Amino acid sequence: MVERRLSAAIYLIEVVVAVVLVFLTALALITLAVEVFNITLSGVRLDRADFTAVISTVLEVFILIELFRIAIAYMTHRNVIPTVMEAALVAVARKFVIFEPKGDMLASALGLSSLLVAVAVSWWLLKRSNACDYDPT
Repeated sequence: MVERRLSAAIYLIEVVVAVVLVFLTALALITLAVEVFNITLSGVRLDRADFTAVISTVLEVFILIELFRIAIAYMTHRNVIPTVMEAALVAVARKFVIFEPKGDMLASALGLSSLLVAVAVSWWLLKRSNACDYDPT
C-alpha cells in the first residue's frame, strides 16, 4: 500500500517536472520570437550583442528540449544516460558559442575546454561500457 502511494507521488512529481519544462520551453520560444521581431524592426541588422542573445536563446530552447527528453525517458523507465550526455554537450556548446570571458580569458578558456573534454571522455567511457546504449523508442 505504501509502495503504491510512493510510486503515485513520484509519478506526479515527474509529470509536474515535465509540465514545467514544457512551460519554460514555451517561454523561451516566446523570448526568441520577441528577439527576432525586435531585430526585424531594427532593419535586420545584427550587432554582436543581438546575435549572442538570439543564439543563446536558441541553444537554451535545445537544452530545455533535452531536459524534457530526459524527463520522458525517466518516466518511461528507459536509459537516460545518452540523453543526459546529449544535454551536457548542448549546454557546453552553448557556453562555447556565447563565450565572453570575464577576467582572465586564458583561465576561462581552459576551464571551458576542460569541461568539454570531460564530457566527451565520459561519453566515450560510457559508450565503451555499453551503459550508453540508446533506445529511441
